[in-house]
Amino acid sequence: MNSAETTMPQEEPSIDQREKFAVAMALGQKVSVWANRNGIPRRTCYNWRKTKEYKVTVQDVRRRAYERAIGQFVRNLTGAVGKIALLAKEAKSESIQLQAARAVLRESIKVREHYDLEEMATDIERRLDERDGKVP
Repeated sequence: MNSAETTMPQEEPSIDQREKFAVAMALGQKVSVWANRNGIPRRTCYNWRKTKEYKVTVQDVRRRAYERAIGQFVRNLTGAVGKIALLAKEAKSESIQLQAARAVLRESIKVREHYDLEEMATDIERRLDERDGKVP
């Protein structure tokens, strides 16, 4: 038991603390580290992890972090494709040209498959919304 768990009872942690805890967990911090730094009993933190609010916050933080990472990836994608295309066209070694050309083909197929799946998911969501009367 740590000192935070053996001290006199404190007032109920605020919703702000719960949200900060969820954000910290979504970003990979350890429960024990966060609990010790914030003076919250670990058992309380573990109980918070069972709540719907915790799960929603963690999912939202991770989704936003993922979207930022995808944005950064997309910003660099055009340059990377251009570089590979340039290698495919102008590399001195035919072996490098072939490897670069294969990379362009392989990755374009993956991108297309992903795009097709995303379109299908969007279409399914639209149909479900229409069926449930959620379309404005």
